[in-house]
Amino acid sequence: MNRFKSGNRFTALLFSLILLITILIGLPAVAAETNQTAPDFKLQDLKGTSVTLSQFKGEKPVLLYFWATWCEVCKSVRPSIIEMQKTTGQDAIEILAIDVGVRDSLAKVKRFEEANPAPYIVLYDLDSKVTHSYGVQGIPHFVLLDKTGAIKYEGSLLPSDPMDLLR
Repeated sequence: MNRFKSGNRFTALLFSLILLITILIGLPAVAAETNQTAPDFKLQDLKGTSVTLSQFKGEKPVLLYFWATWCEVCKSVRPSIIEMQKTTGQDAIEILAIDVGVRDSLAKVKRFEEANPAPYIVLYDLDSKVTHSYGVQGIPHFVLLDKTGAIKYEGSLLPSDPMDLLR
């Protein structure tokens, strides 16, 4: 039985490594070619407060970060997102981390965030409608919006300097 658990860990690690390599090499991030307006949405944060994308329109740029608790690559990029927010300043950009809802319960996301608190807003996409409306096919997935709600960047990699993309 111990050998079986070890095999599962190895398989999970191998799958995560292959996924990471695919994301980093095979699926480069692509800057959006148009200034298409991002679809508005309404989701609840982990305290049950409703958050809409439109509440930030005209106030500040927004970085949408689609993720899940079971995604190893998503977890590995969290420190970079936190560092980016520190460098950029919390008042300069709003970060909305949207759990895609697939294979995650709200309770599981809450437990994860209690153990790994993030300095940004965490939302839960119960039925994955928002995730689908943005055409997310793999995670992590980032969408950078300017103050008007126009998409300035979309891709699988965190932009190294999101503020530069907003100029």
